[in-house]
Amino acid sequence: MVLIFSDLDATLLDHHNYSFDDALPALQLIKKRKIPLILASSKTYEEMINIRSKLGITDPFIYENGSGIFFKGKKIALGQSYSQILNVLQDLKTDFSFTSFSQLGPKGIQKETGLNKESSQRASLREFSEPLIWEDSEIKLDSFKVLLKKHGLIGMQGGRFITVSSAQTKGDALLWVKKRYQEASEDKILTIGLGDSENDINMLSKVDKAIIVRHPNKPPPQIKGHSAEIVTRLIGPKGWNEAIINCIG
Repeated sequence: MVLIFSDLDATLLDHHNYSFDDALPALQLIKKRKIPLILASSKTYEEMINIRSKLGITDPFIYENGSGIFFKGKKIALGQSYSQILNVLQDLKTDFSFTSFSQLGPKGIQKETGLNKESSQRASLREFSEPLIWEDSEIKLDSFKVLLKKHGLIGMQGGRFITVSSAQTKGDALLWVKKRYQEASEDKILTIGLGDSENDINMLSKVDKAIIVRHPNKPPPQIKGHSAEIVTRLIGPKGWNEAIINCIG
């Protein structure tokens, strides 16, 4: 049995216009083969439900960088609450310069991301994480991450933002989902993972076949010690499409 775990922004979705049209041939192949496509993103539950509907799939998904899982109609919480995270960030605000989604609000999120009004509203409905626009030095970012760790939090670089969440990652959520599928199947499960950024490394290090989808603006992240690593030739959903067809076609 094959399970596909995929990041969204700059991976399955185009970095600039959020379209997945270039991945349609592979998406159709996945549906034909009845392979679960488990989306894993820093996006919120409401964003994921909307995207999953557009993709025409009903599989489980991992949201807010692994702090939340939607599985068989139920939300599974793995991370600290949004209010706890905001309290920590408020304390750190005096020593570091950053702008959070809660400060931006839906209108500010729309301006920063290029999302439409409805999508920006969905992006603001957070449960377990807070994206930040980092406005300080790289040296201070290292200090910031050390302080986050003391509060049981991490800051992961995504396609556009640094997302602060609990130490639970996409990789932890992947193992949780994989275990549930394994419990229901007598067949050995083969996992394929696709991502483009630092916040995908933990997930990609836990799959059988790791695929780094080439980003339009930055070099591929490194997955240390993973022998099954592939970097796509093409960018974004075009690379995603090519990689999936090569793997399962």
